[in-house]
Amino acid sequence: MIRSMSAAVTGLRGHQQKLDVVGNNIANVNTVGFKKSQARFEDLISQTIQGATGPMEDRGGINPSQVGLGMRVSSITDIHTQGAITSTDRVTDLAIEGEGYFVVTDGQMEYYTRDGSFGLDRQGNLVNDNGLRVIGIDGTPINIPVDDNMVAQATENMRFAGNLDAGSYYEATSGSVNGAIALDDAAIAALNQAITIEFTIDGGAVQEMELTADEMDDINDQDELLVAINDGEDPDGDDLSEWDGLAGATASFDDDGFLVITSGSLGADSTVTVGGDDVAVLFGDAPETVDGSDEVAEAYSFPYYVHDSLGRRYDVDYTFTPVGHNQWQYELTVSDADGNIIDVLDGDTGTLVFDENGGFDEDNSVIPSLVFDPPGDAAQVDVAPDFSAATQLAGTNNLLVREQDGYEAGALAAFDIDRAGVVTGTYTNGMNQEFGQLSIATFSNPEGLQKEGGNLFSETINSGDAQVGAPGTEGRGLLQSSALELSNTDLAYEFTELITTSRAFQANTRVVTTSDEVLTEVVNMKR
Repeated sequence: MIRSMSAAVTGLRGHQQKLDVVGNNIANVNTVGFKKSQARFEDLISQTIQGATGPMEDRGGINPSQVGLGMRVSSITDIHTQGAITSTDRVTDLAIEGEGYFVVTDGQMEYYTRDGSFGLDRQGNLVNDNGLRVIGIDGTPINIPVDDNMVAQATENMRFAGNLDAGSYYEATSGSVNGAIALDDAAIAALNQAITIEFTIDGGAVQEMELTADEMDDINDQDELLVAINDGEDPDGDDLSEWDGLAGATASFDDDGFLVITSGSLGADSTVTVGGDDVAVLFGDAPETVDGSDEVAEAYSFPYYVHDSLGRRYDVDYTFTPVGHNQWQYELTVSDADGNIIDVLDGDTGTLVFDENGGFDEDNSVIPSLVFDPPGDAAQVDVAPDFSAATQLAGTNNLLVREQDGYEAGALAAFDIDRAGVVTGTYTNGMNQEFGQLSIATFSNPEGLQKEGGNLFSETINSGDAQVGAPGTEGRGLLQSSALELSNTDLAYEFTELITTSRAFQANTRVVTTSDEVLTEVVNMKR
């Protein structure tokens, strides 16, 4: 009877502790970053009434007879599963999507938390609701200089990227010169007079061909005449006396029977002259023509800007013009905010050369630095252009300045925290500056962490050392700004536990009262 009462008392004590745990979970159902706990039981040592015996030859074995002495709480385990994430309107509110803990410090010790309810103090330090500072990846607190002003910086480097159209340059070419010869095979076979053809390629040396009357007697159709003109041979393969064949050109007949001489390098000075006895009668009245085009070079322009040491802006207008295959020349002008032209000391022209694959050929290019003296007391502007990312391929012209390192003065206008924990400020001059990166700590055994109140945990000898690194690396979670992680308490589960625990507590009280009634009956036996 005494044992039953003692066992019931341990049950009352154990279930009371579980009720405390369940109550705490329910109390923190709206606590940001809270991790619920679970109480687990184990039985106490049992008193052996009769030990076990093994089977014998004529008798079977006997199981042990034991009376349990009650139960106790074996552990109260923190459950570190992730809670739901909810959006907020504060950029400094942060939630971790995945594993890890924020690292905060009171100046002496470091603590760990899933509660990302952060804000700024008057010094710009990122702190939690209790004033503990948030630690960055470099081990120092994150500071956002809210009253910071960015001084002006002169432009020193400009990086170009993009493409110059390889089809922007065309050589001068006429494509074809019509020699005013209109003969079919029958007319050629009947021709028995000498003819002369003079041909000039774009103002070069005159090429002259003379076919004697005897040589023309051996030429009977268009194909044989073309062999004579192109190769300088008669139909028997013998060399003609005054002709070695066309150089840099090819003769052919068109569909109308006119002789056409073509060359890939014909220009406006290309001519062909056909002469001979009664040539006007034999060859008709078709005029000698040069069908071609002048040299074409399509220029490409775009504006950009640079800054001097006082932050003043100057417009720079670039014009790129192809001057040959795979070669471009650029010119630029610099003007101030009022449109006044600034004298450029150096770098107002340059030459870009590209290789056969369209890549930039830096060794053969001429790219001087842009140098000019701004008005007033500002330092001389000296800008080094970088065209290493430029290409020359067939397509469109889209070469632009992608980056330049100068800027005017500005004040911090806003800041944000990205998913990797990088804190970046945006200034009124359009520039950005990084202020640091939040760190995330992970543990080999998160359940070994010890709660310190204030939504904080500290490491223990069973949690393992904190492994601190950047969000998103080595299994660490990513951050979500303007969001908070809620408690992972499940109310439905906790109420179920509350019911079963309270019923278990009541059952143990019944054991106590029943044991008391039995003891009362024992005492009354002496009446």
